[in-house]
Amino acid sequence: MTALSRSARWAALEAVWLEAAAASARHPLGAVAWQSLGSCGARTDLPWIGEPEEIGPWDAESMRSVCRACPVLADCAAYVEEANVCAGWWAGTHRDPTYVAPARPGWVNAPGASEATPAWQGVLPLGGVA
Repeated sequence: MTALSRSARWAALEAVWLEAAAASARHPLGAVAWQSLGSCGARTDLPWIGEPEEIGPWDAESMRSVCRACPVLADCAAYVEEANVCAGWWAGTHRDPTYVAPARPGWVNAPGASEATPAWQGVLPLGGVA
């Protein structure tokens, strides 16, 4: 799995926000018909409006992936900026200003691995454990 460089992440984010600005011009505040086309509507199993401390890393990653593939991501991003939404999960991020994202699942060298015989394992950082 390859991670995007910091500049590539910023470029991708900038592209989403530029598209959001264009969507904002098409949909004035209050015109929310696009919500019926959102990918999140069918995923009631995830805590879209959960309290920040209740959202674990796997739920957060699941919601991010649903948002990344959503056909109305730009409309959603434009709406939350215009409406100054400050709660719930919108456009791929939690909108609570006090929210601190949980550590993302990742990959690390497995115990006993070496340069000659690399081995990777998936990990999920646990809260409060260093």
